[in-house]
Amino acid sequence: MSLFAPLPDPTLEPALGPVLGASSDTPSDTARDTAPGYAADRAPHRPGASAAPAAWLATPDPLPLPTGPWGVTEALLALDEARLALPGISPDVQVVSALTTVVLRCGDEAVKVYPPGTDPTHLSRTAAALAGSRTALLPTAGPVITSWGVVTVQPWLTSTGPVDWARTGRLLQRFHAAHADADLPAWQPLRRLAPQVADLPDEAAAVLLAARDTLLAELARLDSPLGVGAVHGDVSPMNLLRHGRRPVLIDLDFAARALREYDLGSAARRADTGELDPETYLAFCREYGHDVRGWDGRIVLDRIAALGGVGFRLWDCRRQGDGSLAWLDDAVAEWRTPL
Repeated sequence: MSLFAPLPDPTLEPALGPVLGASSDTPSDTARDTAPGYAADRAPHRPGASAAPAAWLATPDPLPLPTGPWGVTEALLALDEARLALPGISPDVQVVSALTTVVLRCGDEAVKVYPPGTDPTHLSRTAAALAGSRTALLPTAGPVITSWGVVTVQPWLTSTGPVDWARTGRLLQRFHAAHADADLPAWQPLRRLAPQVADLPDEAAAVLLAARDTLLAELARLDSPLGVGAVHGDVSPMNLLRHGRRPVLIDLDFAARALREYDLGSAARRADTGELDPETYLAFCREYGHDVRGWDGRIVLDRIAALGGVGFRLWDCRRQGDGSLAWLDDAVAEWRTPL
């Protein structure tokens, strides 16, 4: 059996521009100015992909969180094994980050190692669906399946400065417009929650799972002014990079077909807490062309993000050996009323 799970042929996808890293040209503003105006041109849309969640909740997570002591040591072993399929990778290895995945710099390439159990076909499908993107940084090799994890390779781009929120709005709008019909997996929010609460007291687990079910039911009933399309799924300053004059989205692991409003919620929540001042937030909205705060359905997406945060905190406490969970009772009390 080959270690290498090849990416689908990118020539089967419509070309949207040169491969990132090959050029430092700034994308033309014409793309933004002539793209469809989502708020004005799209009728409200219901997220049919989320209407019957029970089926996908019972299927394996294509991007599972690490279990046990998996981390840098295992990622380095995975890279060593993957070199059989990736002979050109530099022997000069630097650890860049390690949490749910491990990122390594190997010369002019970034190697990302996913924990065992990661579905390589999911990674391949995402890369193929966004092939040729001028707004997203994608793998150029892999996924390679090893005994210690799944390995992908992409160009190492050196940041030349932060991406401000106005440019983030512009970049996100371009990404949504360019990949409106991309064949990405349907969004499957909160699918990790069940394993994350599995070892909690029965009542606590039941409350959190009931909250999940309520939110997914409400999600299926939402009318979306922006409609369903490609979303990044994890918009934050950590997931944007400016290389030369070009900003790009990175870490596309959670790209999916979902309500576009989900990608706008990150900035709106930061504005709510005061992390973004009103002028900065409005600059983001002007460049994107929409302010999600005027939409009644926003609370459902915000609560989905919040409950996902509870699940991740449970996983992180276990990872760090903190079994006290002193905060759990307050969280369970809050989630007795999901909305």
